[in-house]
Order: sequence, then structure tokens, then C-alpha cells
Amino acid sequence: MPEFMSAPEISAADSWEDIAPVVELAYGGYGHSADYHASAASVFEPKRSLVARTGGRTSGTCAVYSLEMTLPGGPRPVAGLGYVSVAPEHRRRGVMSAMVRRVLHTLHEGGEPVAALNTTEAGIYGRFGFGLASQAAKVRIHRHARDLRVDAGERTVRIGEPAEHTAALAAVYAQCAGERPGTLGRNAAWAARAVLDLPDHRGGSGRLLCMVAEADGEPSGYALYRLTAAWEDSVPRYEVSVRELFARDPASHAALWRALLDVDLAGSVVADRPVDDPVLALLTDPRSAAPVLRDQLHVRLVDVDRALEQRGYATETEIVLDVTDPLCPWNERRFRLRTGPEGGECRPTTAPADLELTARELGALHLGGTSLVQLARAGLVRELRPGAVRAAATAFRHDPAPFCPVVF
Repeated sequence: MPEFMSAPEISAADSWEDIAPVVELAYGGYGHSADYHASAASVFEPKRSLVARTGGRTSGTCAVYSLEMTLPGGPRPVAGLGYVSVAPEHRRRGVMSAMVRRVLHTLHEGGEPVAALNTTEAGIYGRFGFGLASQAAKVRIHRHARDLRVDAGERTVRIGEPAEHTAALAAVYAQCAGERPGTLGRNAAWAARAVLDLPDHRGGSGRLLCMVAEADGEPSGYALYRLTAAWEDSVPRYEVSVRELFARDPASHAALWRALLDVDLAGSVVADRPVDDPVLALLTDPRSAAPVLRDQLHVRLVDVDRALEQRGYATETEIVLDVTDPLCPWNERRFRLRTGPEGGECRPTTAPADLELTARELGALHLGGTSLVQLARAGLVRELRPGAVRAAATAFRHDPAPFCPVVF
């Protein structure tokens, strides 16, 4: 058998340096600075991450992270997949499939019951049972439409370098992270990556800046942003690009948006925000935000029963799910799910099914931001008992909508 047709050998990575060359090649051959590699290595987990080798050469990579992600019901352990890449000469040879299968089987044998990832190409991971679980709304608000419907109250906004406000950012983030599904817990290494500002990654923009809102002298919100210079007919029309914005209360949220829309020289503010971000209700002219949706987190239930038991639900109900999951055959059965605000009870059953669906649809539902009614109307979920779709949809939904501000 020719070398390029042989099955890959998959093993744990030795270090970040073990996968970096293939990652750079797979993503277009862009070289990264030593600071970038140091930051990536700081969160890399070699014992969990995989390297595929074909004919003795590295043909694929897959980083696996031990994450704490907010789910409906609170923070839970989730396995994050990142840097899933295949060397160009080994594409379409089953390398990625072999790595993803290995990850799912390893997690089933003693890891987290849920896996999540971001993806550069949205159509890839559905075949592995990952469902689209969260979306982001890209908003672009022009300065002429900056009027907000509420007053910011007694909120002071200070502007400086992120390094000057490390404690404030950590305090606000810790208070906000548990409210919205999809948000990740941060240790020191992940917190440092959140404010990473590499000159060769700025794309012509200025350095990363920080706004901190204060209430009674205490930090109550922050925004990380940068400016990109632009001129129109000799008039400055800079773009303010927001990386993160978190606020503990409505007044702080309004104060930060008012300050962003008031930045000197700015013509517009651009940000990826939750689909239900309050700014969409705050604007006097909501049409001016022109939100555009894009996919964000894709989620996979490795073990359906364990995963459904670790999240909370909006209502009490009982539903029998008939799950199709050929990639993880241990999930291909019927489960009786009893739901409640404190969590669920999920057990295999031989009872008649109320709903038929695939593992991909369960993944899409897991963060509470995808409508089960929409999936049923699309023909992706089959209702076998009248009323089952509505009952399950109400139980699975979560308010606020899921969102993850970081790509891992």
C-alpha cells in the first residue's frame, strides 16, 4: 500500500512543538511569533492531545482542552477540541476521522460527557455528531446612530491598557461567566490569552485597549477594543473593534456602549455579540446595528445519558428520546429523560419513543440556544407523541442565549 494510503498511527502529542509545524502549514503556511507559540503552549495539554503519523511523518493534529463551560444549570467540565488540522498532502485520507473517533472513544472511556469546538468551516463536523449550539450576532453601529434609550446613571468609565486593569477584568468576568451558557472558566493562562495582543496579529489595527466601568468605586464592567484607522473625504472614520464586553448590571452595560460609540475619531463600532445582547434593545434606531448571524460553538454529546443529566432544564417534563448515533454506538438507543431545574435523570428504556432525533440535534440543543421546534419543522426531529416537541422545547431552552467570546 502506498504511504499516503496507509492508516495513520495516532498517539499523544509530546509538546506544542510537536504539532505546531503541521498547524501552521494546514492554516496556510503563516509563521507565528515566539510569543504566539508561548501562549499556545501555555494552555496546551500534551497528554490529552493527539498527533497522527503516516509513514513516520506527522499527518494530523488535534488539541484537547480540559474546559469548564457554563451550561444551563451552571459550570460543568467539557472537553474542548482545537487545532484540528491535517497536513495538505494527507487530506481526504481519513486522518481527521481517525483522530475525532479516537477522541470520542477516549472520552467515553473516562472523560467529559460533552465535547465542543469552534470551526473554520461550518460544514465539517456535523458528520461527527457535532451540532450548532450557539450563534453570534455581528453588529456594526455607526456613530450617527449612537443614541441609547437609557441613561448610564452614576457609572464612571476609565480607559487604559488591559495590564493596568487585570484584577478588575478578572473580577467582572468571574461574576458574569456563570450567567450565560457557552462561557468558559478562566485560569491564569486562559486569562492571559484573553488579552493577548501580538503586533503581527493586529492586521493594521492599533494596540488592544481597555475600558472599565465602575459603580461606587468598584469595577462593574469592561470592554476590550482596538481602533483601525480609516478616512473618508479627509474625515476620520475609524473603526472600533470590540473583542470582549462584560457588565454586571444594565447601567454599566449602557455606560460601556455609550463610551465605545463616543470614541474620538470613530465612525463605527463593530462587535460579535450574543444574539440577545441588550444593545440591540438599547439603540433608539435598532436597524442601525444591522446584525448578521454566524455559527459559533458546535457541541457533541459523547455520552447522551451523562450529558443530559449534568445540565439543568427550564421545566419539569418526561420524554423518551430515540437517538441515532452510528459513530458512538453506545448512544444508539432509547433514553427516558426526566427534567427539572436542578438537573435531569436519563436512563435507557424500552418504552415507546416520543421523539426521534440524531446525536447532532441533541448537541445543537445542549446549550439551550437552538429551537427544538425549528429542528422539528425542518424535518430533523420526528415527533411520535403529540405535544412532545413543545414540551421538550420548553425544557431545553435557556435564557439568556449561549455565547462564547473566545476561540479555543
